[in-house]
Amino acid sequence: MVAKVIKENKQGRRIPIWLMRQAGRSLPEYRRAVKGMSDFVEICYSTSLVAELTLQPVIRFDMDAAIIFSDILIIADVLGYDVSFVRGVGPTIRPVESLKELKSPQEVETKTLPILNAIREVRRQLPEEKSLIGFAGGPWTVASYIIEGGSNKNFSKVLDFCPLGLEEVIERITEATIIYLVKQIESGVDVIQLFDSNAGALSRELFERYVIEPTKKIALAIKSRFPNFPIIGFPRSAGNLYKDYCSQTGVSAVSIDYDVPIEWARTNLKVPLQGNLNPSLLAYDKAEAIKEAKRIIDCFRDLPFIFNLGHGVLPDTPVENIAALVDLVKSY
Repeated sequence: MVAKVIKENKQGRRIPIWLMRQAGRSLPEYRRAVKGMSDFVEICYSTSLVAELTLQPVIRFDMDAAIIFSDILIIADVLGYDVSFVRGVGPTIRPVESLKELKSPQEVETKTLPILNAIREVRRQLPEEKSLIGFAGGPWTVASYIIEGGSNKNFSKVLDFCPLGLEEVIERITEATIIYLVKQIESGVDVIQLFDSNAGALSRELFERYVIEPTKKIALAIKSRFPNFPIIGFPRSAGNLYKDYCSQTGVSAVSIDYDVPIEWARTNLKVPLQGNLNPSLLAYDKAEAIKEAKRIIDCFRDLPFIFNLGHGVLPDTPVENIAALVDLVKSY
């Protein structure tokens, strides 16, 4: 249903809903499934576990789409940077010092085969009317994690990196991302989402160079192989630059973060929209979340629109709050 809304570029009989990070720590079945496992990356490479975790929110909430359980830093790991996740800190990566350290993108298929097999298994089990979403991190965001060695809100290292060196790193990541996404499509996903989580750190000039241009390359490469294939872009915290992103990258739809005024998005963004309830509202104020969800639906109901959050589900979000939101969107 999600893929149909994007492909047809028109509003269907009902607004579809899925949530970023819908499979994860907010679900008791997720915590049971990964109990005793401390290595998050190991989970991402387990075909059976990825398939199980991907399907959990569809089974519990009857979501209109499943998104394959993975992480945006898989490409960093594939290119030779052993990614690890430290509880309470986030991802840590040995910082890149030279382009020579990066492995060949041609190793993508071999390294990600467990994930591709999980996609095949999920598509086999998923009802035909439900979309399966694959994804990757935007090249700028993945590069920023690699060069910083993890999460750094100041982006001091990456923005001081030799511009030519940074462009080469982004180019290598872009090449690997294209290979990875093509393989996901061949394995059975119906939609692709590109998560550029750190897009908001860039000036207009750098945004065009490091976000728009790589995204355009990815979109062109996919659509040259799979015409009209749905691609959702998510340049988080891009503000007014969402408009340039939508008009210049070739994405089929855009996911807006919760800081984007919905009236502005309706007027200025001329592609199917996805978003944008604040995940904190969903986690901590169910009544206000339902009220805001109605306002969002009322704003976009006559447009091609997919209901989602403005970022991922927070780990301590009560399952009853998620269930109430899904019920509202499906019946409102």
